[in-house]
Amino acid sequence: MSQQSPGHGLGVAPGRLVRRAVAGLATAGALLFAWWFVTNPAALPTRDGHVTAVTAAGRPVYVGVWSAGADFDRELHVDGVHLRADATVAVTLEPLLCRGGSVGVTSDPEPFCRALLDPAGATLGPGDSIVVRVVGEEPGALYLDRPAIAFREGPRWGKREAGTEAVLAILTP
Repeated sequence: MSQQSPGHGLGVAPGRLVRRAVAGLATAGALLFAWWFVTNPAALPTRDGHVTAVTAAGRPVYVGVWSAGADFDRELHVDGVHLRADATVAVTLEPLLCRGGSVGVTSDPEPFCRALLDPAGATLGPGDSIVVRVVGEEPGALYLDRPAIAFREGPRWGKREAGTEAVLAILTP
């Protein structure tokens, strides 16, 4: 028969327990950092102030709210553009991607954009911009917050505000 000395039973040695705890904490920390990195892309450029526009009821107006200048060195795969507005009347808002150009305020964006398309699923890069098509059927006013762009950039993804705000007056035709 074998004999055991007192105090030497089965168990975990104190050194092994500390190593496991440190390895577990390091793994949890690395996973948290990776999650934070992937879900927090760099901010997009914003601008103080606002764009002002006036249009007649029933007539669409196109308002440029964000432009990625020629020096914009990022490529964004846009999942969508989210708009929030406060208005005194019912309005229709449609975000659009202006490919290869930018718009201030206009009733016809065609001369300023090589293409005008739905931003969801598109790639946004240098020289592109986000335009909002606004139509109000009755006279009133509209305050449009900065757009929030949901996008992927490499392994990172998120939603960030960009550009500027807009104030619109919709007048009687």
